[in-house]
Amino acid sequence: MANPSRPLAPLQASSGARSALPLRRRWLIAGAVLVVLLVLAWFEGGERDLRPIEEPVALPGAIR
Repeated sequence: MANPSRPLAPLQASSGARSALPLRRRWLIAGAVLVVLLVLAWFEGGERDLRPIEEPVALPGAIR
């Protein structure tokens, strides 16, 4: 049951705008970090020429 001696405070319109700004800023920062990581992965992960591994291997019972 509600307490009539202490009415609820009305919600302020500006409080919602203030709380949304940090959330939006967090999403923008997270998006920027994701873009930077993807660009770095694309730049650093470029295709490189394969180098064949060439070394002699001693096989048991092999004819020399």
